[in-house]
Amino acid sequence: MPNRAIHAKFFADLSAISPFYIPTALPDPLPPTCSLTRVSLLIRHSSILGNDDEYDDSMGPFIEKIKRIRDEHPEKIPQGEWAFLGEWESPIKEDKVEVLSERGKADSLYLGQYIRQQYNSLFPPPDKKKSSSESKHKHKGKKGKKAPPYKVWTASSSRDIETAQAYIKGSFPKHQSGPNGDGDGEVVQLIKVPNKAKDWDKSLTPHKACDAFEKLSSLEPANKWLALYAGRVRERLSSLMPFLIDELDDQDVLGMQMLCGYESIAQGSSSFCHLFTDDEWLDVEYYFDVRFHYMMGYGNSLSPYLGGPWVKTALHLLDGKDTGGDDHPKSIADGSKKLPKPKLPPNATHTQLLHPSFTHRESPAFVAVFLNLYNATSLKYPASAPPSLDHRVDERAWRTSHLTPFLGHIALERFSCHPTRDSPDVSSEQVGSGDNHHHHGHKGKQDGSYVRAVVNGKQERMGGCEDGVNGSCKWETFVKFVNGRAERWGDFEGVCEKKKED
Repeated sequence: MPNRAIHAKFFADLSAISPFYIPTALPDPLPPTCSLTRVSLLIRHSSILGNDDEYDDSMGPFIEKIKRIRDEHPEKIPQGEWAFLGEWESPIKEDKVEVLSERGKADSLYLGQYIRQQYNSLFPPPDKKKSSSESKHKHKGKKGKKAPPYKVWTASSSRDIETAQAYIKGSFPKHQSGPNGDGDGEVVQLIKVPNKAKDWDKSLTPHKACDAFEKLSSLEPANKWLALYAGRVRERLSSLMPFLIDELDDQDVLGMQMLCGYESIAQGSSSFCHLFTDDEWLDVEYYFDVRFHYMMGYGNSLSPYLGGPWVKTALHLLDGKDTGGDDHPKSIADGSKKLPKPKLPPNATHTQLLHPSFTHRESPAFVAVFLNLYNATSLKYPASAPPSLDHRVDERAWRTSHLTPFLGHIALERFSCHPTRDSPDVSSEQVGSGDNHHHHGHKGKQDGSYVRAVVNGKQERMGGCEDGVNGSCKWETFVKFVNGRAERWGDFEGVCEKKKED
């Protein structure tokens, strides 16, 4: 198991560059009398050896600059804690960016074990089949029919596929996971979804199928903040490296802070991690929050359109009716403005209770916007508020370090509760007994249940959908909530058509 204590202090502020680490606290539990029935999971891929844009804009130029200075002006290399630059060779290479790291594979395997522990009763039985006849008897769907395989969906980039394969190895026994993590094909199956499929129900990366989506404009506000705080960093460093400081620009400061994260992923540590103050780490976290606010958060008008596809599919999966897809509730299936019936996923018989999907860093943020997370009117600085560019807002609700680290995930959990004397108004659905702190179970009827959004183990309120127990949402309200937002932000094709320049 990887050592998640290494540089954890710095990772907490590195936003989408942070390797995944399991919080010390247990995930937020359900109320004591409640049990899970179905869960949809959206998971970002695990840690890579650099992002191509970040390498091209910040890390790569800094690496080449230090090589040049070292060759042409070695006297400019500072002494003291910066002396390592005299012999430094970064493990982050241009030909390795976007490649899943060894730590990333280990982390994803660990995540599989973690998810298995949290949602054990929603997985297929782990029993090893002793004979083909016994296997067919155990793995059956309704009316004695053989159940389809338990599916894990992944975007088609290699880093997503390898993350999903490691997850499957961690969450299933060897005889079900298959030798490569693709599943045995009978009980478990990995489904690879094309990145750029145009119709929403066939893509886990809707921004790649949206021609109008772009990232460049988010750099303008982010770089305004970078210029402010990087200038302060260079001023502090001027006495420590008087001959080198004039060679360094804003992107170099950002690149060094990025290298802290990526080098730690690649080799377990980085000399850059200890060279910045606590305040400077908070400043770079704010840089990412500003950038991602405009790239994939509330500051991008496309975000709710791009978050809708996965949520609409999750709604269908959480509905869980054994109908073969022919008689969905009218509120879901009927009318041109209502939700279309997804084709991929789910399987037709709905024997699967936990639906994990692996994707890129943008998708959890899009989903957060569609679900109106971190945006309560009671918050002093809700996520939809434009971030200040002349000072850091420490009380902001939008924190991408909490939302999109590597392996960051959003769970939509459907659950039901037994009534008690203290809470007589909760669902009277009779469910099976649980097997851990989540009180899992999935027997009984489906009416009167609730849905909650859980981000990396922490329950987050869906603004406008909070009428259930402990800030969750009643199922009927959730259906209306998703349908209403889908009507408002449902014209995926229209908004994603790239406008021709005159």
